Amino acid sequence: MKRSQILGALAFATLAFAACNNADYQTSASGVKYKIIDGGSKDSSKVGDVLKMHVIQKIEGAKDTVLTDTYGKLPAFVKIQDAAMPNAYGPDEFFKKLKKGDSLVTVLYVDSLIKKGLAQEAQLPPFMKKGDKILLTFKVLEVFKNDSLAQADYQKEMEKDAPRQKKEQEEMMKKMMKDQEDARKADEAALEKSGEKAKQVKAVQDFLTAKKWAATQTSVGTFVKIDQQGTGTQVADGKFVTVKYNGKKVSNDSTFDANQFTVQLGVQPFIKGFEDGLRQFKQGGKGTIVIPGYLAYGKEGNGGVFKPYEPLYFDVEILEVSDKEPAAPQMPTPQAHGPNDGHNH
Repeated sequence: MKRSQILGALAFATLAFAACNNADYQTSASGVKYKIIDGGSKDSSKVGDVLKMHVIQKIEGAKDTVLTDTYGKLPAFVKIQDAAMPNAYGPDEFFKKLKKGDSLVTVLYVDSLIKKGLAQEAQLPPFMKKGDKILLTFKVLEVFKNDSLAQADYQKEMEKDAPRQKKEQEEMMKKMMKDQEDARKADEAALEKSGEKAKQVKAVQDFLTAKKWAATQTSVGTFVKIDQQGTGTQVADGKFVTVKYNGKKVSNDSTFDANQFTVQLGVQPFIKGFEDGLRQFKQGGKGTIVIPGYLAYGKEGNGGVFKPYEPLYFDVEILEVSDKEPAAPQMPTPQAHGPNDGHNH
């Protein structure tokens, strides 16, 4: 967020806070406390107009929490609706009073939301409890008189905000993957201490012996049988890897999924053992990746699809390794439980 945007947001938040602690706000028939700060425009708004606004939403209680802050981000676009519902309790009843440049401050009470049946105490999110207040502040940037003008401006704002959204999504993905890896390492350490890890490795080794497969164990712990190394680009983190696979259970050699997909290795969620096995190949490579349970879907078994710590193996063919995402990447069907599933515990 630019310095001017930060200062603007802080100034507006300060104004809103002062309004909530002052006697000059009003209370609507529905019980919402509100204040409209005139921006000086002579224009008027009506039902059907679209308001372009910056919004800050904050929970005030024992621990204040900012839920929404659009400053420096994509503004909100809200169409002014007709009369509010009989049991309505929110800021939308005041939108038709706003003009370009105006500010609106509203205060909602969690107790009132519960009393009106709009929320249930037992289902309140962890950052909210009885006795808390929800503070919403709005700054009207523009008023559009028809949907087409609003839509055109929305598209421009989306394009402008796209780089920030992409960066934010990448950061969230990195954090999620780090949290998953930290949890997996902690689980593996506990298994090693209890001796369970050694048992899972032996189960895979016994399977390989019975199959008479010559497989090499990686430093991570995955077993890989290479039938064809491949002669193309080496599979590595950051590369877009297109894989054709047939996944089977070690316990009974039964296929649970066969598919083809493209993944950016090391960037998208992946089961540890499969990811590790792919790194042993180049484009054009073929072979089998055999995964002990602690490197597969772990104790959760992919939400119960597999038994806890169930060992799996995948016959794989590396179709393509590229620095760029293919024009039409193929992903597993929704009902499949392929190796790119995000549940890698």
